[in-house]
Amino acid sequence: MNIHEISYVIVNRNVKSAGFVYKHYNVNTEMPIKLKDLFIICESIEKIIQWCISIGLILDLTGEVCKKCSHGHFGLRKDSSFSNDIFYWKCSNKKCSKKVSIRNGSWFQGHNLSLEKILFITYFWIYKIDQEFVKHELSICNQTIVDWYNYCREVCIEILKTDSEKIGGDSVIVEIDESKFGKRKYHKGRQVEGQWVFGVENRTKETLLKLIKDNIKPGTTIISDCWKAYDCLGSEGFEHLKVNHSVNFVDPETGAHTNTIESTWRALKKSLPKYGTVKSLYDTYFSQYCVRKKYIIGSEDPFIAFITLIKKVYNPEKQKQTLITTEIITISEPQPATKKPRVLHEITNTLNSSLDDFQA
Repeated sequence: MNIHEISYVIVNRNVKSAGFVYKHYNVNTEMPIKLKDLFIICESIEKIIQWCISIGLILDLTGEVCKKCSHGHFGLRKDSSFSNDIFYWKCSNKKCSKKVSIRNGSWFQGHNLSLEKILFITYFWIYKIDQEFVKHELSICNQTIVDWYNYCREVCIEILKTDSEKIGGDSVIVEIDESKFGKRKYHKGRQVEGQWVFGVENRTKETLLKLIKDNIKPGTTIISDCWKAYDCLGSEGFEHLKVNHSVNFVDPETGAHTNTIESTWRALKKSLPKYGTVKSLYDTYFSQYCVRKKYIIGSEDPFIAFITLIKKVYNPEKQKQTLITTEIITISEPQPATKKPRVLHEITNTLNSSLDDFQA
């Protein structure tokens, strides 16, 4: 069983230096992080900040040189009048005194909700906790929960944009299929009103072919149904096998089938909320399903796995470079004023001029 070590910091006011004294406490918790562990992390704002710094979720400016004045160093300061987080980064140069929010460039920036509640909402989203339970435990409104669950899904979209790569290749089989998402007409029968999905709404040959080429490597064996838009695949660098679903589910000659992709569609539809799913949010739910399956399900610690993805999208280290300088600052002692020495060519020119006057 793996042990996850969390380093906490308690910050006390040091009256003499007007700075802070840091006391570190280590707490061993089992991985994955469980709800009881999260309660320990969130016992105080000091512990939350130190834990977030330790995993790179918020900015760490400790000892960095301020870019504004190039002399002072950043340190963590306490002042509840500056923000609800109580703590902020401040330059030690009294003539500068630049202040920076601890949320700068992070997952928390731009939101009034406390760090504690944001961490809990993120944790509850990971483990698919019912929104009514979240509302009761955190004393927040439904709209806030909906917003933050949407933010989590937006992270999933960004991850798929940056981490996606082409699949398939020689001797590799890829099944493709389209599916319709919506609701049964009058809640009866099999007819469905909704949106056809193959990554796009438009199912024309040109649209589907571009989508296939953008995501599947040449030489791949593609299995599809007999939708006419797929007929060109054989001449576009792919091996193409078809299954006529009106006759059978597995082609008796080639053994080709699309059972795997159809099973994936069923699992995806099952993961959608039963109510309140609007067409404009379909892409976020599809991304959520893919990210959960690829990165979260089966990971050693689902919470930390998603935190790692959050840091790829909201990386406070990128913001850090706009606030600090890495230049070496040297301050020399002032020197007494001296008469500027005359250079050699000035002396020579003056001497030659004097000789000309004498000879004249």
